[in-house]
Amino acid sequence: MNTDGLIIREKSTGEQNKSVTVLTRDYGIVRAYVYGAKKIGSRTGAATQLFAFSELGIKESRGSYIIEAAKPKEVFFNLRKDINKIALAQYFAELSECIVPEGENTEDYLKLILNSLMLLMEEKRDEKLIKSVFELSILSMGGYMPNIVACDECGKYEDEFMFFDTSSGNIFCSECKAYGLKVPMSVISAVRHIVLSDRQKIFNFNLSESSLSALSDLAEKYMLATLQRKFKTLDFYHTI
Repeated sequence: MNTDGLIIREKSTGEQNKSVTVLTRDYGIVRAYVYGAKKIGSRTGAATQLFAFSELGIKESRGSYIIEAAKPKEVFFNLRKDINKIALAQYFAELSECIVPEGENTEDYLKLILNSLMLLMEEKRDEKLIKSVFELSILSMGGYMPNIVACDECGKYEDEFMFFDTSSGNIFCSECKAYGLKVPMSVISAVRHIVLSDRQKIFNFNLSESSLSALSDLAEKYMLATLQRKFKTLDFYHTI
């Protein structure tokens, strides 16, 4: 099978071979072997390194997948020049591996992580904004969209501030609830934009520094509460 894919994990399996996890356009998450990838002059080595986005030729053999051909399209080399950026990219990869399904077309997931990595590499958006958009978008695509249309109790659309319940994804106006994360209306509007607008526009908004920090806190806490697991790459990112 031929498809485009982003290498989101790689592991050595001997002196010359390695295994990789790929987020593909057409088949979701695929785990495959790359034989001879570490040989000098290998035709598949550069195209199957971590965060390489490549055209791939994949063969199924005895229940396993083997990458026989690979041609790089983008290697995101500049991510490796900044430890914060590469750490955040690794977190995106681990979160993708947790949520993206196998065996089906996952082009939207691939576009999300590619756009996130490109913005991160080119420094066109704040890291907190990119991280928040990625978390809320991939959760929504995976079936965990928060219920942020209106107050879950009275239906009020907006207020000076609102409460976001990270365990349920519901929002409440200031008169109905007094628990959850208290955030300004600008943060709720940003969440609505991220999960409800056209995917080509999800990064196109601005917030003050304080509101951006509140959005980042909300997105991460909602992700952790929803998936109920820890991410080593996220823990590492916060230690930098």
